[in-house]
Amino acid sequence: MMSVKTTNLLVILILIVLSLAILANSMSKPLGRDEQMYCTGSALLAQGKMIYRDFSYAAQLPYHPLLCAALLRIFNTTHYLLIGRILSAFCDILVVVCIVGIYRSIFRSFAITGMLLGLAGAVLYVFNPLVDYANGYAWNHDVVILCVVLAFWLFVSTDFTQKSKYWRIAAIGALLTFASCMRITTALVELLFLVMLLSQPAESIKQRFKTALPFLIATAVVSAWPVWVIVQAPRAFFLNLVKIPMLYGQWLHQIGMVYNKFELTLACLIQPGYFVLLILGIYLCFMTLCLRRRLKIPNVRALLLAALLPLTFLIIALIPPTMWRQYLAMPVPFLAIGFALPLLYLRKLADKSGANMHFKIATALVGLCVFVAVTSYPVVLYRTPIVLVPERWVPIEIHKISEDIAERTKEPKLILTLAPLLALEGGGDIYTELSCGAIIYRVADSLSASQRNITHTAGPKTLGELLEKTPPSAVILGVERGKLASLEAPLQAVVKPDWERIVYENGFVAYFKP
Repeated sequence: MMSVKTTNLLVILILIVLSLAILANSMSKPLGRDEQMYCTGSALLAQGKMIYRDFSYAAQLPYHPLLCAALLRIFNTTHYLLIGRILSAFCDILVVVCIVGIYRSIFRSFAITGMLLGLAGAVLYVFNPLVDYANGYAWNHDVVILCVVLAFWLFVSTDFTQKSKYWRIAAIGALLTFASCMRITTALVELLFLVMLLSQPAESIKQRFKTALPFLIATAVVSAWPVWVIVQAPRAFFLNLVKIPMLYGQWLHQIGMVYNKFELTLACLIQPGYFVLLILGIYLCFMTLCLRRRLKIPNVRALLLAALLPLTFLIIALIPPTMWRQYLAMPVPFLAIGFALPLLYLRKLADKSGANMHFKIATALVGLCVFVAVTSYPVVLYRTPIVLVPERWVPIEIHKISEDIAERTKEPKLILTLAPLLALEGGGDIYTELSCGAIIYRVADSLSASQRNITHTAGPKTLGELLEKTPPSAVILGVERGKLASLEAPLQAVVKPDWERIVYENGFVAYFKP
């Protein structure tokens, strides 16, 4: 039997390995299309422009670009992609630490068991193929997950009979509102937590309201800035949050770039790293139901919340008209965390009645799941050495390309591209109408002229009017490829025969006005 000191050392070592794997994942990912919007929004906000009012920011709320803009100001850097990805990787590492911490907190009486099971939960999270696919980009996914995980930890560790509960409840409300004001669908999770708080035992309705009041106050305080931003440009906000995503979904359906939700969900769930989570979850649910009288569950609401969180995130994944693989990564950390309470009940049952077999079977199954997850997706470890070679990090490579482009571009360094990040990182300027990259450009022509003016957008058919008034100093192509390459034709039309042409390693092609 390992001592607590030895267990702590083992946990720290494996957490370091997992952290390096997370960082390697983030730094080795190719530049994502969505990152153009997230990073550009952060850069423009750092320059003093206002989201929605001065530039478009589709389908999302404004706290993530504000957080990134603050970091850009603090570090005084134009490494927009690097800062965004480091923020995401840092959040992912904290999620791993939180998983171990939650298990340790729940298994207070069985410290060694709790830490080892928490470590298993962390491994199941990091080696999940969908988590590996979704995490590490410079977008709001990772921050949102961390906020909800922290809120859950606060909830399950709060004694609702003590006065200290009020600041904890306020912190839960602040974290969830912060997350909801990045990704609006997280409001469903916030509502779930509020229902759980209102369901806490109370002497009267007044007492229930008093319990929920810190949550509501924190929600109001944290949502003040996003509300103020929305008030500055309410119509632009509506078009960005509702109209443009609706048009984009219709466009994707028209060109056949959508997945069947059932087929995509099934394909994701049968991947070994995900399938083992489902098997373990089904087994623990079955055992909890079968032994519920003997288990004498002390905190039913915590168990219910742990069960409902993955289901809520699954519902959130199914809500949008178009569904992508990364949406199904969101339930994973909450599946890994949710196993803690049933495992604790089985451990306590083993102590009280000597029924040790159930807990032994459960822990053996956990070990088997970890083995399957690691061996079925070893790439998580294989790419870790890239951490030691920063010059090979994708954000560093992108920054070098951007600097080279800016250096070759003549004043006023106005660069026409659907990859605004390539222009901004080196110190170039962009057309605000293309600040979201290809995302809004693809459907902007479906907006009316007044709507395009309000949202500061342009599409393939209307871009020419803009370029006649303000011609570019350089053009970057190669963003849209394959059957979508024709969307760059209006950009290509600007290039003259005497412009210098440079082809970069990652497929981008830049043309420079002499």
